[in-house]
Amino acid sequence: MARTILTWRILDEDLIGTFHVPTPGRTGGLSGAPLVGILLLNPGSAPRSGNSDLSVRIGDRLALRGFPVFRFDLPGLGDSSGPIPADVDAYWAEVVNGRNDEVTKALIKRIRLEFGVARVIVGGLCAAAVPIVRALSSASAGPAGIILLEPSFRLVAQDKPDAPRPVKRIGPLGRGAAALGRTWSALVLSREIWIRRVVGSLRARLHGLLNGQSEPPLPRDANVPLIMRWQESFGRGVRSLVVVATGPGTDRYMTRILASMPARAPGAVSYVRVPGTNHLFTSGAGRDAVLAALERWVIEFFAGRAELGPPQERGS
Repeated sequence: MARTILTWRILDEDLIGTFHVPTPGRTGGLSGAPLVGILLLNPGSAPRSGNSDLSVRIGDRLALRGFPVFRFDLPGLGDSSGPIPADVDAYWAEVVNGRNDEVTKALIKRIRLEFGVARVIVGGLCAAAVPIVRALSSASAGPAGIILLEPSFRLVAQDKPDAPRPVKRIGPLGRGAAALGRTWSALVLSREIWIRRVVGSLRARLHGLLNGQSEPPLPRDANVPLIMRWQESFGRGVRSLVVVATGPGTDRYMTRILASMPARAPGAVSYVRVPGTNHLFTSGAGRDAVLAALERWVIEFFAGRAELGPPQERGS
């Protein structure tokens, strides 16, 4: 599988990415179809390769089907320049407050411009759901489809024993500045959480009353504005693939969110549960199940063909 490294100057940062070169003779998975590209964002604060190289495997699999795939490290992550998050909680607070929103839109625009890609699908794991869904509201950079792997629609980070943890690197200002930055992020996030919880609670209760429900359908810590933005995309024909590990964690959480959106168009959301795996899809047959689900969904909805044969491997 051929891959090349890209270095793009975007929003005053040097972003490093990997381009999975599509199989020659195919255009977006099907000869003659409009070219479709896939952009994969960092899984949380982990590098662009993903845990157990999941993102790498996704890129190779879809490139074999003729789709150009791009994996970019967002600012401050992996090989890209930019401010480095102090820890997972600080990173999550910044993501909720828009840390990766504009750069995600800029990457979509750049891919379209430089590679002549008509439509871009954007995907990622966990915290990547935030900038992915927010990009849906952009008229000029809105994704044609989104892939959400174990997505988090929470306002605060949820501790997971198998969640990726970044390597701490304290800058020249030392520990005091890092602690001050974390305190400020916490204060800002607390204010945002309070406002969104009040608004979200009122909206959820009103929704429940109108539908004869005694309890609001959404979890109390749900990011209601983000969920509403996702729901609005259904009316514009945006397809979503959601892949979760079966169990009481993200699966149950997402089930409640989808139950609050009964009016979505048929096929707007493809929901796949993977048994016997974890949040990162590193245990059991998690990785293979994710690869199979993504391949089938992308080809069915973006290449006009549901039936799949085994892809023909190429030499690297």
